Amino acid sequence: MSWATRRQFKYAFGVFLFFGLIIFAIIYPVIFKAPTCQDGKKNADESGVDCGGSCSLMCKSEIFSPVVLWNRAFLVINNNYNLVAYVENRNRDSAVLKASYEFRIYDNNNKLLGRREGSTFIPPNQQFAIFEPRFDAGEGQIKTVTFEFIEPLIWVKKAPTLQALPIRVNNIVFDDNKDTPSLSAIINNDSVYDLPEFNVIAILYDKDNNAINASKTYKDKLLSNDSIPVFFTWPEILSATPVRKDVIISINPFSVSF
Repeated sequence: MSWATRRQFKYAFGVFLFFGLIIFAIIYPVIFKAPTCQDGKKNADESGVDCGGSCSLMCKSEIFSPVVLWNRAFLVINNNYNLVAYVENRNRDSAVLKASYEFRIYDNNNKLLGRREGSTFIPPNQQFAIFEPRFDAGEGQIKTVTFEFIEPLIWVKKAPTLQALPIRVNNIVFDDNKDTPSLSAIINNDSVYDLPEFNVIAILYDKDNNAINASKTYKDKLLSNDSIPVFFTWPEILSATPVRKDVIISINPFSVSF
């Protein structure tokens, strides 16, 4: 092989290698895709297919189902009832953005009086109340209420940040007025964060620790290092004298950035 031929061969090989490297650089990410949490495969540090590990989606095998501690109907007035379910999420760092649920209400003959559907968030690692207002029982008398989540719950990683904040409820005062009993309290936000809109639910318990009634109010915000009063009233006499009063602040953990 002559010197000129060898030179042409080296030149052609260099050109071929150059373009080959360019083509390889283009097709490599296509052929050898990096693992992601949306590729439909169990790879990288995932515990299951696209879940667990560094993925935000939690695997079902890693999750405890929420526990319904109790659910009841509380008379408001004229056979209208507030429906309440008290639920516990035992997953420390997992929450649900949207959980669809259903109350079913039955009379003394176990006849279905109606259903009430809705949706809520499930906060991480805490007990929380689900409140549905003003169910009209018509001419029926409510005997039992059932509650269940009606769609598969999608659990994602969510640290219980809100629970660590210094948000306090104090000055809880119950006025045992026989016609219109009422409850008042002060909510204090001692944190450095402004709180977005939230609900506040009051639950009254008798001496046997049975819930006897509940009410809900709404607040549009609570600024840092500020406080706000909340009031609850019941239009009729309660079924028993409340011994314990719980005031529950319900903030959507997905509505905050901290």
